[in-house]
Amino acid sequence: MVRSKPVAIFQLRFPLDDIQRWAAEYSDFERDVRPIEIGDAARRAGFLARSEFLILARWKSPRPGKRHEHNDDDMVREVTRFAFSTPNERLRLGALTLLSGVLERTASAILHLCHRDPYPLMDVRAFWSLGIDKVPANWAAVWWEYTQECRAIAARAKVDMRTLDRALWAYSDAHGMIAC
Repeated sequence: MVRSKPVAIFQLRFPLDDIQRWAAEYSDFERDVRPIEIGDAARRAGFLARSEFLILARWKSPRPGKRHEHNDDDMVREVTRFAFSTPNERLRLGALTLLSGVLERTASAILHLCHRDPYPLMDVRAFWSLGIDKVPANWAAVWWEYTQECRAIAARAKVDMRTLDRALWAYSDAHGMIAC
């Protein structure tokens, strides 16, 4: 079997032992409360309602808000039910992009908050904190590799994915990384 070359090489810019410290520096704890509540409820229900989806989509990416509103309740419920239940991890992200206005980064946020399995948020800040200076042209192409690397980092640090995400965000913010 021929192994393919990794799409990206992720390298944490700070010591693993500092993840908790950087996560504590995260400045948007209050903004996370409602999305985390929605994610917990979606895990129990096995899907998102349209109103919940709109809040999560706006939390991650407010610009395509008008397109998010084009999704009716049945579409949101069925797409999220499939994404949260399929055993095929690679299908989970792609399924969510069937929703109007949802690109891979927003889909990753929905998985991050709502899925029982740990998923990282795809974000330029997180990528920068993992040593990636250039934003990927194709986020989907690096998603699986990024997910596996973040899972490995979180496991080694003994933290959950939300803690790791907060640390990556706070580190980039403290070092002047401007989201583009």
